[in-house]
Amino acid sequence: MTISRRAFLSAATLAAGSLVLARPASALPEGLPPGLMPGSLDPATIEGGIQAADLEVATVTDTSVAFTWATYAPGVLTPYGLAQPTVNAGEEVLIGPADGGAMTVVHADDTPRGYHHVIVDGLEPGRAYRFECRSNGVRAVPSLATTHRPSSPEMTGTFTTLTPPPGRSLGTIAITNDTHIGKPYHDGIKIEGIGLREAEGARRFPTMQLEELLAGVAGTSAAAIVVNGDCTDGNSAEQAAEFKRIMDGFGAQNSRWFATRGNHDNYEPGSTSARGDMAEVPDHFGTVGPARQQHWAAHVGELRLIGIDSSTVHDDGGYISPEQLDAVHTELLDDADRPTFVFAHHPITRDAAYTNAGGPGFIVPEDQARRLQDSLAGTPGAAAMFAGHTHRTRRGRADVGHVDFCERGACLGYPGGYTLLDVREGGYMVTFHRTPARESLDWSARTRWSLLGFEPEYMLGSVDDRNYSVHRGF
Repeated sequence: MTISRRAFLSAATLAAGSLVLARPASALPEGLPPGLMPGSLDPATIEGGIQAADLEVATVTDTSVAFTWATYAPGVLTPYGLAQPTVNAGEEVLIGPADGGAMTVVHADDTPRGYHHVIVDGLEPGRAYRFECRSNGVRAVPSLATTHRPSSPEMTGTFTTLTPPPGRSLGTIAITNDTHIGKPYHDGIKIEGIGLREAEGARRFPTMQLEELLAGVAGTSAAAIVVNGDCTDGNSAEQAAEFKRIMDGFGAQNSRWFATRGNHDNYEPGSTSARGDMAEVPDHFGTVGPARQQHWAAHVGELRLIGIDSSTVHDDGGYISPEQLDAVHTELLDDADRPTFVFAHHPITRDAAYTNAGGPGFIVPEDQARRLQDSLAGTPGAAAMFAGHTHRTRRGRADVGHVDFCERGACLGYPGGYTLLDVREGGYMVTFHRTPARESLDWSARTRWSLLGFEPEYMLGSVDDRNYSVHRGF
């Protein structure tokens, strides 16, 4: 049995504080390989009803909310352990005002499913609501330490819709990261080299999740999408071509879609040349975006987007060259008052350095990060910077200045989704959305069990990390 470096670091960080929620589990059906998620079971095969668990309030916008939960046999260990089969059941959501009045059924579907994802629209901005999610009459409850926080909506049974910033719209952008096209199996614990992978004959799971994500984004008001690094899993010519093929199906590059480079987009499998010796590694990803250590800038509507290459070869950690930092600084000063949003695969704050499972060496070095933060702090229109790399959803703190620094959940695996950045004259809203297609949702549910179920504790974040509104003038 082998375990990836990311998985090992995540496990070491999470295990001590999370095992308190573990409960006795029923045994897996005979003949199922450990670590591989079986499909949903017919409820007729289950005695004693079901349990509804893994409740998450995934998305809260100004007018909508999205819930996810799973249904299992009684006694199944829902927080952690080996992957467990779900039990097919219907779904029902009740919502009512938090300040009084009865809850009413706003969604009911008897379609048998093991994993449930419900979006409720038509809510009032800035209002508190009570809710219940049920399957076969059983109320869904949270499973994770993350969702067991006393103030979490999963525990209180209430949520409050966002209050949108005032003024007219300046543009909406979608953001995702870590698509890892070409990845052979999902990370976590790999037993005898098997790992989690799609069924024989199905679309490769990284391709499927990106294609389904783009289909979801196409149904929103987003004018463009930024894929923020680790677009490929290994910088091969085939992976770069597949990534571009999928993205070109969404629209024109550098108009409808943009991409930054991540550490995986610099790899050459099997290479032994020294860290940072870029001449030793072919740049297959260069067919998709700028050459290594070059930024890009674009206008989408009234917004300015800037993409930074924060990666180098043979190192998972970040790197931004002095030349690129100078070029970005000059770019920021040109039209400094325009609403500006910056993208780089690696986080750049001390807050991110000392809270991510890989530590400071996993992000951009502090001297380079401080130079970039100083440049952003001196740019009145610079509003926020978004990172991927850690696969977690977390809103961080700047070391200097006013810029909002945020890490976003991955397209790949769990939680599987994209962020909408809705910018208005009086500020912006950031909301995370699960990819709504059933195939992607079911894959996300499978990968939720990667690393014996511990990965969601690291990746999910709080509802306020995923969804928030910033009021500031542009």
